[in-house]
Amino acid sequence: MGQKRRRLALSCVACRRRKVKCDRTYPTCIRCQKGGVSCDYVSYTSKEGLPTPSDESPHQQREPSVASWNEEANVWYSRSKARASNVRPQDDAGNDPSSSTQRGPPPTKSLSELQDRIYDLELRLDSNRSRVTSEKFIGRPSLPGFSSDKNAFQDSERALLRGAGFKTQYMGPSHGASLLLQFEELSGFVKDILHRLPTLQKARSDWKQKRQAIRPSIVLPDHETLVSFIPDQATTDQLVQLYFEVFETTYRVLHAPTFFRSYKEFWIASHEPSTAFVVQLLLVCAAVNTVLPDRPNTFVGPSSVQRDLASKWIDVCETWLDLQSQKHMTLEVFQVQVLITLAKKMNCIKLKRSWTVAGHLLRLAMTIGLHREPTLLSKKISPFDQEMRRRLWFTILELEIQASLDRGMCASLGPLDWDCLAPLNIHDEDFDQTTEKMPRPRPMTEFTRTSFLCLAFRHLPLRLDVLSRINSVRNCIDSDHALDLDQKIRKHLDEIPKWTDHAAKIASLPLSELLLHEFLLQIHQPLVAQGETQSCHFFSRLARQDAALSTVRIYAELRSNTAVILTNMRDDVFPALLALCHVMIMSLESRDLMHDRNTTLKLIKQGVDTMEDRIRLVGQGFHSYWLSSSALGLLQSKLSPEKPPEVHAQETADRVAGLHRYMMDRQEDPADRMTVGVEDATMNTASALVGMSAQLPNPTMPDMDTFAPIGGQFNAFSDTLFDFDMADIWGAGNYQQF
Repeated sequence: MGQKRRRLALSCVACRRRKVKCDRTYPTCIRCQKGGVSCDYVSYTSKEGLPTPSDESPHQQREPSVASWNEEANVWYSRSKARASNVRPQDDAGNDPSSSTQRGPPPTKSLSELQDRIYDLELRLDSNRSRVTSEKFIGRPSLPGFSSDKNAFQDSERALLRGAGFKTQYMGPSHGASLLLQFEELSGFVKDILHRLPTLQKARSDWKQKRQAIRPSIVLPDHETLVSFIPDQATTDQLVQLYFEVFETTYRVLHAPTFFRSYKEFWIASHEPSTAFVVQLLLVCAAVNTVLPDRPNTFVGPSSVQRDLASKWIDVCETWLDLQSQKHMTLEVFQVQVLITLAKKMNCIKLKRSWTVAGHLLRLAMTIGLHREPTLLSKKISPFDQEMRRRLWFTILELEIQASLDRGMCASLGPLDWDCLAPLNIHDEDFDQTTEKMPRPRPMTEFTRTSFLCLAFRHLPLRLDVLSRINSVRNCIDSDHALDLDQKIRKHLDEIPKWTDHAAKIASLPLSELLLHEFLLQIHQPLVAQGETQSCHFFSRLARQDAALSTVRIYAELRSNTAVILTNMRDDVFPALLALCHVMIMSLESRDLMHDRNTTLKLIKQGVDTMEDRIRLVGQGFHSYWLSSSALGLLQSKLSPEKPPEVHAQETADRVAGLHRYMMDRQEDPADRMTVGVEDATMNTASALVGMSAQLPNPTMPDMDTFAPIGGQFNAFSDTLFDFDMADIWGAGNYQQF
């Protein structure tokens, strides 16, 4: 009897070694994809039947066969479509009776495909070099979403993401329904019960109609009312252009081609726009209405007219949003959620609630599963919705981190609390709702509207680590930690691409630097406060000075309306000004920090002017402006000792009083405002809207006494400084800054 012939090996090496069933999918089978192990197809033709030498080390890790997350997402999407149609990939030939009875590995890729693969691998290698590791999270992947743990995908299977597109609901592993993923018999049994109860569907319909009949009617802002708020086309064009120049090159919310397609149709008389788009357009206008240049500055009480008008727009949009279904979420409605947060921040509405509002938005995003990578949990989300989910998630995360930093609180999430992959660095025109395969990401040296988010993603775990340390109830930063964190942050500063595009220089490039300079300032601030004469903290004092100078210099180089926008969105220029004034005063005493005093003093004055421009345009921000002006006055009293401190205090008081008189002289008569067509239509319908008030503000404002000379020594840290607010001066109950 001859020697028994070995069967041709069709399974991959890893599955044969583990003696498990292989689906023989090329280039990576499902089991190897889940376990994150090497997947190779080799023929077992040696005499001993041993694998080839390329697989001698079973534990050796290599780059996954899928070149990048983009290709991985496309692979999973194609497989999900195949499963949905009950066709297993790579099995068509085997199911054909006329085909050969023997199967081998798929044919070799073409030269162009191999070149694309090499290019993707180079991009991934570049991203690996820029990853940040944190001492706080040893053993974790440097960036969220890239996991080498073979159990990572198994943990993902324990989570449940129901729904398609943005109509999704996420339930984590601890939710009771996650057990159904392992209890497949129950699912089949329930389906069998439903087939045996044909009257159940009719009963469900009857109950649904009954519930709608007894539910009270909901008063929604009608379409005509929302449209009546939209300004004229020339003004709207300027507002939309300004919004996309600043916000849609930093915090991504909208898909530009989709928005502008609807925007062009909006001005066509025969076209009826959707209500969701009108709300989006109204919030886009509200976000930048106060900073549109070349408009007269008039006020209604301590609020500018443009802010007062934007507040009405936000109110009616929020009323519309509150009555939308949270269960059947759509992309347009969720974009409205983010736009309302941006518009409120830009118009300084309820500033003391900014942190809680950002946290609520973050939790809302998690309820629909934005923090999870959609390609791992769902088969019903298109590539377009996948990319938009990633953009919105990291935009919301950036807003929450900034709100936590401004409030002095820890972030709500840590680097291990999400696995959503970074958005692609591609142009909006490169994909749309019909895209089935996402294009290849562009290099970071090429600027796109999403480049800021992609760049911020690289140092996101580092910033979260720093934020948890500086706002911890325990002191978690010492000199060694500060030096280590400083080095990591400066490395990311050096890696910021020098984009030459004009669109990048407006907001993306400055904000990319401001993100890191603000954390440098916060890292060294605790060490400087510990002791000014300790030689071990000399570097921290110097680093704090450099970070503050860089922050104020960036604001000074911005165009005026962009600087006001960033001042509303961030609270970094205020601590930078205080730090510079403190550094200069301390240098007069110790003379150990040498710098150009004239240049520094000029930058401080420009920073205070920026905060003053904010008040002239918005009417808000008096508290930080007064403190900054007081610090500048104290610095000038130290630099000019020939003048008594009382003189500099009086000059500061006169400056604040002059700004107050500026606002008083430009008060708008409410009777004139009622003659405007849009305002007239708005007020006629406002009484029918929930959350809108038909009462006009009280125009009577009390007179303010002239600032009297201050006797005695000027105290920059008096308790009255922290009690000062614009509402205290005006004494008007109808207006509050917060």
